[in-house]
Amino acid sequence: MAAATERVAVLMSPEDKGAIEAKALSMGVSVGELLRRGAAAYDPDVDTAEIAALLQALTASHTETLKALDDAERELAETRRYFVSKRKVAA
Repeated sequence: MAAATERVAVLMSPEDKGAIEAKALSMGVSVGELLRRGAAAYDPDVDTAEIAALLQALTASHTETLKALDDAERELAETRRYFVSKRKVAA
């Protein structure tokens, strides 16, 4: 890596700056190094593809969850009807 000879000023909130400083400290690197690594690792095409895949998985999971809830509610209604009918017979 070439020696750092250029400066880039980045404005951010004090909270964001504190979070970045804490992360850099926990990693044992400077804030500049953390930001350089982050910028080098960022690929919007890959990130978009990963998000799209996650969204697709979430959509499928959500559909399955709603079906399972519908099935459970149907079974619960049947169980309630059964016990109501048993209560009427016993009375």
